[in-house]
Amino acid sequence: AAATFAASLATGHTAAGPATQTLAALLGAGLTLGVILAWTHRRGGIDIISLVLVGVIVGMTCSGATLLLHHLLPDRGVNARAWFFGSINESTPGSLLLVCALALGLCLTVSLFSARAIDAACLAEDESRAVGVRLGRLRLLLFGASGVLATVAVVLAGPIGFVGLIIPHAVRMVLGPHHRGLLLGATLAGAATLIAADAAVSAFPLARGGRLPLGVVMAIVGGPLFLLLLRSTLRRGPL
Repeated sequence: AAATFAASLATGHTAAGPATQTLAALLGAGLTLGVILAWTHRRGGIDIISLVLVGVIVGMTCSGATLLLHHLLPDRGVNARAWFFGSINESTPGSLLLVCALALGLCLTVSLFSARAIDAACLAEDESRAVGVRLGRLRLLLFGASGVLATVAVVLAGPIGFVGLIIPHAVRMVLGPHHRGLLLGATLAGAATLIAADAAVSAFPLARGGRLPLGVVMAIVGGPLFLLLLRSTLRRGPL
């Protein structure tokens, strides 16, 4: 949400191009991550409940600010359409793709090396610490990695929701709870799902031309699917 708002602000500048919008999105997302971390970090590490609450509030605030901006300055909405609705059909500079690929590789490598610690962290906190897991450091590391990955995803495709919520739980049902395989499986399955969804949207063009926004379609379809998945998971036991 912060990346979308920052990119929308940059779109109104006369000299703003794709590079300027991307830089604004990166700065906006980075600043928001810093604010969330500052509000939720305690002496013992990151407080999970505070992290969720602050993240939701900041996201709602940024989304509201973006809607207000497009209401007051509707001309900015044309160039910021991909940032607002989400799309994987927009052209992306090669240098940006390289940076995003490096960030993806680095974060995925860090996560894979931390897979055993993540497995242990799923136990009770006392049990996790008893086997040598430093929960504060692990949570901080994963917060940074997930924040970078979310920023990269928004920079490349805009705000396309529910992929990161549905796919990991679906893959977990197939591969089991061990995070080494789960991380790789969710990465590949998420990318495949997004490509398949985009192909499905492209197959049904609008009568007046154009196509349905991918981010909107994913939100409409993903919401009910996530509720069904959550209900099925809760019937078998805790997440």
